[in-house]
Amino acid sequence: MNVYKLLKIFTRIRSKRVKLLGLWSMHTMRRRYIGVFLDPVMACNLQCRMCYMSDPARKQPGFSAAPKMDAAELDYVARTFFRHAVKLQIGCATEPTLWRRLPEIVAKGKEMGVPHISITTNGQLLTTDFLTELLEAGLDEVTLSVHGLDKPTYEDMMRGARFERFRALLADLREAKRSYPHLQVRINYVMNADNTLALEHLYDVLDGLHVDVLQLRPVQKLGETSYHNFSLDLIEENYDRLILPIRERCQREGTLLICPTKENLHEVATADDPFVDYVERLTYYYVSPGGCNKEGFRWLSDDFAGYHRRQHTGRSLLRSVLRLPASASGRHSSKKLNYKVD
Repeated sequence: MNVYKLLKIFTRIRSKRVKLLGLWSMHTMRRRYIGVFLDPVMACNLQCRMCYMSDPARKQPGFSAAPKMDAAELDYVARTFFRHAVKLQIGCATEPTLWRRLPEIVAKGKEMGVPHISITTNGQLLTTDFLTELLEAGLDEVTLSVHGLDKPTYEDMMRGARFERFRALLADLREAKRSYPHLQVRINYVMNADNTLALEHLYDVLDGLHVDVLQLRPVQKLGETSYHNFSLDLIEENYDRLILPIRERCQREGTLLICPTKENLHEVATADDPFVDYVERLTYYYVSPGGCNKEGFRWLSDDFAGYHRRQHTGRSLLRSVLRLPASASGRHSSKKLNYKVD
């Protein structure tokens, strides 16, 4: 299953009621319709400047002291959520490769039939052998967080990382794609005033590695970090010179590009869109050691069906088809840019 194609189909359905009716059908028929976003350990090996891990006022625990999932929690998460998931994303706010049991999570996901399993990582700990273990367990996608494409920029933006290790990983991924043709590689690049010009080196650095998905995301202030320049002026000034050639090459090479248009670069969608908010609450499951993001969910005792019976989710979904959701006032939501997906 190609989850990106699935999302494009869902996006192209214009009727909100048809979308909600589809979700109701999937829910009542106990089909897969959720995304599970899992952080198995609450720590990171880097302090990327645009990440909350770099907040000078925040004391980050080392790996040994950080909360992490034990075997019982892992079994519970797999049993409770994986059988309902279209996608399992491992690594959201932390670095999953710190946890050596990562292949076990991937294997459990495949045992439960999850169609698409991805890890999001800075890649610094992803050795050749570790990557092979993950691929043998059934990993479908490696998403690399990359915030520079030359040694000075990369190591300045991603404090604690080595550019040479990054280049070695790209070589490993090129080789892995030959042995595991199903493997997808995605790169997430947060553009800012200090790293946008480095994009001119993108294809030199990739050196023949085919990237299946490329996300170019303009910097936003999403919490306290050590990075403070949120101006998009330099990105806008260089958009035609840097971004348009990348867009054209992505179209030629079959790479899915997720990037705002120049016209929408500064435009931020409202955080209070009630339909988007409602669908996100239905389908987005963030899971970490000790709990998940669902209000009233009884950790280690609830199962998926029992929780939703108690919440009357099916009835709520059917009502929403007849009467579209109203805004969930007071709920915090991250800013969402108007991306163009090619």
